[in-house]
Amino acid sequence: MRNLNHPHGDERRDATRAGVWRRAALVALAVVYAVLWAGGVGHYLFVGAVAAEQSWLASAFLAVAGAIVLCATASRGEFMCLCAVAAFGLLVELCGVSYGVPFGRYAYTGVLRPTLFGVPVVMAFAWLTLVAYVQQAMPRLSLPTWAGALVAAAWMTSIDLVIDPPAANQLGYWRWVERGNYYGIPLTNFAGWFVASLSIFAVLQRRQMWRANLWHRLTAASIILFFTLIALSFRLWAAALVGFVLCALDVLLHARRRRRT
Repeated sequence: MRNLNHPHGDERRDATRAGVWRRAALVALAVVYAVLWAGGVGHYLFVGAVAAEQSWLASAFLAVAGAIVLCATASRGEFMCLCAVAAFGLLVELCGVSYGVPFGRYAYTGVLRPTLFGVPVVMAFAWLTLVAYVQQAMPRLSLPTWAGALVAAAWMTSIDLVIDPPAANQLGYWRWVERGNYYGIPLTNFAGWFVASLSIFAVLQRRQMWRANLWHRLTAASIILFFTLIALSFRLWAAALVGFVLCALDVLLHARRRRRT
């Protein structure tokens, strides 16, 4: 029978149980993610392209990454912000495939499934994972609000420089209607990424600054490293170089934060 004289004690026990289940879920998701990550990198580095019947693994990889980030989110406010980011990301992608705005004209191929009006649902997870990573890293830079939003948008665009070349070419996630100068990707894509990202961070930088979150950091950093290694395996040297620079910056910023604390 619940002790009516000590309601706060019951609430603490409920919170403790919820915390245990949350940690268990994170560990389980992390194990699945690690297997998908290692399998994907190992396959592309030592075997080659993934067979069509195995393409669902790419969607599972992004979905599990997003689930880790959401499960590890520290507060209700951050959780709701990330859900809004996911919805915004899907909306931007829908505009992209329908009207060519803001990235240019492209179309998803069906490798990533399921889709909503031609846009893979897992793109929402990709958006929230990368935004959470960049947003939680911003306090380490101690920038004014406006400068933080610009740097965050540039950071997101730099990540796209790594992901897009293998994703749009060898992995075949989407195809461009008109090919551009950066591994066939038009420069309008990166301008669109910067504008869309700036719209997100202009809001997030004003509302709240996320605390450092190891789950957010490691999940997104591993995605960057994943595509960096894939780019390296396909000899996409410029994309791989940008990826290694981003990974090095992440390590340096983390080391700087640890020295300060």
